[in-house]
Amino acid sequence: MIDTSKNMLYHIGNLNAENQRISHQMASGEKLKDGSDDALLHANLIDLDDKLRVTEGLKLQIAKSKVMNETSDTSMKELKLLLGAKETNSIQNDLLKGLNSGMDRSDKLALATNLRGIRENMFDLANERVDGEYVFTGSDTSKQTLIKDKDFDLNGKVTYGGDGFLREVAVQPGSYRDRGITGYDVNFYTASKAYAGDSFTFAEGERIIDENGFEWKLNTAGDELQKYDYNGNVYHPLNDNAANGDVTLIKIDSTVPSPLPSPAGSPNATNADAIAGTGQYVPTTYTISSLPSVPAGRVFEAKHNYFDDLNIIINALEGKATQFDGTTGATIDDEIVRKTVSNGLELTTKQFDASNVGHGELGGRNNVFNVAYNKLEAQETHYNILIQQTGGADLAKLAMESKALELTYQSLYTTISKMNKLSLLNYLD
Repeated sequence: MIDTSKNMLYHIGNLNAENQRISHQMASGEKLKDGSDDALLHANLIDLDDKLRVTEGLKLQIAKSKVMNETSDTSMKELKLLLGAKETNSIQNDLLKGLNSGMDRSDKLALATNLRGIRENMFDLANERVDGEYVFTGSDTSKQTLIKDKDFDLNGKVTYGGDGFLREVAVQPGSYRDRGITGYDVNFYTASKAYAGDSFTFAEGERIIDENGFEWKLNTAGDELQKYDYNGNVYHPLNDNAANGDVTLIKIDSTVPSPLPSPAGSPNATNADAIAGTGQYVPTTYTISSLPSVPAGRVFEAKHNYFDDLNIIINALEGKATQFDGTTGATIDDEIVRKTVSNGLELTTKQFDASNVGHGELGGRNNVFNVAYNKLEAQETHYNILIQQTGGADLAKLAMESKALELTYQSLYTTISKMNKLSLLNYLD
């Protein structure tokens, strides 16, 4: 018999390898089974796949940001409804009622109770969370936005636990955008504002924020403002010399101390004019005669906590003055109640305007992420198409190759069969 085994096995091995390639491509839809099949194509596909994964990751991150943005937007809408005069159950509407001469003490007590409820709603809206992250807390979303004092029921004190820095979110590789707004845009209004070279006056208890979001706080002696860093720590070494770089220490030029309350908690009669005739404690004020011009574009804002005003209003409607620590003082007469409520209405309007500005800034930033999300969706689609076109198998071509392979198999096995019949044994008697 003619020995054809080695030759035929070689050809069958080649056909089997080709069959595996065709089967893999038809089953997976991929042109390459192994990177070594085409090193250049394989490298190109890896690059495209990497770009696709980055795009998918950015899209997922922005999708989460959009949820936070939508939650922030809804909260701000509801907050403005609680502040605004057009709504039946709003602070401004209640204060307008409180100024009505026909309101007696029992009616004002009812208004105070309603304002306490609205205050709770405002507190909850400011502390909205998405997936465990606070939406209005600034750069560190793990920190609670608003925190009640341990004696809140007595002093109505609510503090902001966040900072003035916005969290940045990637919208493209190496490109970031600010997300949302901070608590300063939600429940604070600007009591005073000054630019480099201007005089700047602020009151005790207000939070001083510069143009970059850094906070400045009074030192222990109360005669200097000190700059605090991203982590809430005072800058060291402190610098008050503009020639040496960014100023981190600013001296207070003048101070107007608060009037001293009487032992009963009400202001002395001699201080009545100093406290604007409202019977309420007025905090110490501090003045910087000229803000340093370093760095360029220096801006200071004194942010006033509206919850402090709301506490004074509620106490007044209940017939009590408010001391600096937020607790109630002496009983006040109807005229002082009226003046306090009237002043509170003005400050509430100021807070409504500030919240409205913050809501507008939020809308502008939200739109940036909506546009970025749509762009990433288009990129994702294009990368998927490009990967398919670059690394996808040609099924029509594979079908023809498969048929050709089948015919080759048949021909080879036919040949083997015929050659096996060419045996000398067939010619022996």
